[in-house]
Amino acid sequence: MSVLRIGTRGSELALWQTRWVIAELQKMHTDLKFEEVILKTHGDVNIDQLYDPPDSPIGWFTSVIEKALLDGEIDCAVHSYKDLPSSSPDELVIAAVPPRAAAHDVIVTNSAVDLEHLPPTSRIGTSSPRRRAQLQHYLGIKGIDIRGNVPTRVAKVTSGELDGVVLAAAGLSRLNLQVPHMIDLPMDRFVPAPRQGALALQARRNSEAQKLLSVLDDAPSNRAVEAERAFLAELAAGCHTPVGAIAHVENGTIKLCGQLFSDDGKHMVEKTQRGDNPTEVGTMLAQHLAHELQVTK
Repeated sequence: MSVLRIGTRGSELALWQTRWVIAELQKMHTDLKFEEVILKTHGDVNIDQLYDPPDSPIGWFTSVIEKALLDGEIDCAVHSYKDLPSSSPDELVIAAVPPRAAAHDVIVTNSAVDLEHLPPTSRIGTSSPRRRAQLQHYLGIKGIDIRGNVPTRVAKVTSGELDGVVLAAAGLSRLNLQVPHMIDLPMDRFVPAPRQGALALQARRNSEAQKLLSVLDDAPSNRAVEAERAFLAELAAGCHTPVGAIAHVENGTIKLCGQLFSDDGKHMVEKTQRGDNPTEVGTMLAQHLAHELQVTK
């Protein structure tokens, strides 16, 4: 293979991620050339919709890219792992999960204020049901639906349209965006989206691209997000489910913390599961939380 065609979305963050992967691969394969193939996903085309609607195609930001991979139009793809559905076509494989970036959320604000002193009347933007449920549960703040990429959301704060926005710390860091003020949200309460901060490098199974990409894999990061993906799969959860999960690998053991809210955000259960098998850990935690939420209701 002399040229590796890499599929990606065209957002600033997606391009940063893809170019980071290219730079890392170039260090190990100096004779290999790379071609960025920018693809418009359903989410990019339907930019006016607040979020992935209930009747939208599975993989709002990824299905078009996966189809291009299956059709041989590209050799591999770089995804924000949290955008991928909990299952993908059998012909495709996650060839590598590079070292995970910070997984926690932050609130970008115009004023220097700590978390516990944010007024309940604050206009905090987020399109995530999980983030809205957490804002309501812990701070008594009703989130405001917004849409747009990371720079667009930050601009809504700097312009004064909003008092703050909730974003993934990893996205801000990767784009090196300068913001007025930022509050780090503690993960023991504000459990992040499953697989947040991780990249998924996807290829066709048993392809040359799979072998090329595998050199970027970080085993602990891969095992952690595998547990989080299994957790989502067991819950059959998508973008509309108020659910968070974060896994850590400690001395070979996976520690997975999960948080599940009812659809109305009124009820919440959380639990930690430990084990050696990522799929088993994720599945068991999901079953426990689903049962406890039913009991709580």
